[in-house]
Amino acid sequence: MRVCVPLIFTLVLIAHSFGQQQSGQATPNPPTSTIPAGEANFTAEQLKEYYLVYRNPDVRYLRKLFDKYLAGGAGVDDEFNLLKEWSSDYYRSKFVVLSREGGLFGGTFITIIFQDRPDKIFVAWIYPEGSNGKLTLRKLDASRFNDEDVRRTRTRYRKFLEDKEHAM
Repeated sequence: MRVCVPLIFTLVLIAHSFGQQQSGQATPNPPTSTIPAGEANFTAEQLKEYYLVYRNPDVRYLRKLFDKYLAGGAGVDDEFNLLKEWSSDYYRSKFVVLSREGGLFGGTFITIIFQDRPDKIFVAWIYPEGSNGKLTLRKLDASRFNDEDVRRTRTRYRKFLEDKEHAM
């Protein structure tokens, strides 16, 4: 099965992780961002490739887990405890996948932003457990992106944040 990594954030995530300032001095300037300003444009072929990410079982599992949590259904306590750390308002919204990458020690890291609450970018770690490879949410954290990064992401990828058809 072919693994599709979205085109949107691959380079941005790399640049961001290497571009963090390590200075211990406080500066009066607002935080900088490695995310380019302005809205991104994509070809029809790039969009077609990107939309394949929503067919991945781990991305679909994340949506099913959010829905199950909202419905108050039975679930794995460990997973639901991770979801309790954030407002349910996030999970009521569809999400946009910004990146999907294989983890060094297994599983997949999925970076998402919620359409109706785009104030944070989250990273979910989905891991196949046991001999049957049952998907499990191992972690859901806010990303290390600062407020300026999030603001630029909303501008740069506005098209995806407004796309209710393809978002999960």
